[in-house]
Amino acid sequence: METSQICIDLAHTYDIIRATVGIHPCEAQDIPVEKIPEQIAILEKMIETEQQSISGFGEIGFDHYHLSKDVVEAELQKMRQVEWFHAQAQLAKKYNLPVVIHTRNCPQTTLTELQKSGLEKFVIHCFSEDWDFAEKIFQISSETKISFTGILTYPKSLSVQGVAKRAPLNRIMIETDAPYLLPESLKNTVSYCEPVYSKYVFETLCSLREESRETIEQQIWENSVSFFNL
Repeated sequence: METSQICIDLAHTYDIIRATVGIHPCEAQDIPVEKIPEQIAILEKMIETEQQSISGFGEIGFDHYHLSKDVVEAELQKMRQVEWFHAQAQLAKKYNLPVVIHTRNCPQTTLTELQKSGLEKFVIHCFSEDWDFAEKIFQISSETKISFTGILTYPKSLSVQGVAKRAPLNRIMIETDAPYLLPESLKNTVSYCEPVYSKYVFETLCSLREESRETIEQQIWENSVSFFNL
């Protein structure tokens, strides 16, 4: 919740910034589900009072990479992630906000819960899965999208690159996941990632696609503007 407010404050400070709000699964997994009503009420008030600054909901979703090493605790954390996800998904639907989905090391859980959620307008942030996953995501709704980061630029990311080649262009967005996931060509020159480095993700995407650079650039711009209602 604290970082959501920081994002809103940044949106107040800079005209070019819009915020998303929500409780990340790595935080949600350690918050008792009994606190869901209270926290959802806070999020809802935030959305109602900051409509001009908020353009989306997230990141929310599922993360099985950062679970407790204790098996029993890990299962409890997984359950909490699911409960918090659905509570937030309902709030996003109520206010017609597009949703940024976090998923790591749990593709089947993510697919299953997204299919249950009724969400239609969402993006798989920091896409790192295969074509089978992407295809099933696209089948959920005509408004679903996937977003590529610096992962796309890594020589070993053949599966992700394969998805970038095959995915319909109107389903693609790009990002950096700053300050993480530096593009390959910058790994030895800078210490952290910045949004401006999305140009390197774009360059790699263009090298993988058959469309012209101009076509790709225009479509990605339109995808982003449409998705976030900018």
